[in-house]
Amino acid sequence: MRKQLSAHAYPRAVDFVTELPKTPSGKIQRFLLRKAEIEKLEAAATPAA
Repeated sequence: MRKQLSAHAYPRAVDFVTELPKTPSGKIQRFLLRKAEIEKLEAAATPAA
């Protein structure tokens, strides 16, 4: 993929989840995915005590 696309166009990492958060109408709740990713990054940046 790196040879075919520019550096900004391909994903750096892929996380697999068992189930995506969805609304009652079936749409994916992307804001919850963003929130989880931000929390994961903040936890990694915070030094463990």
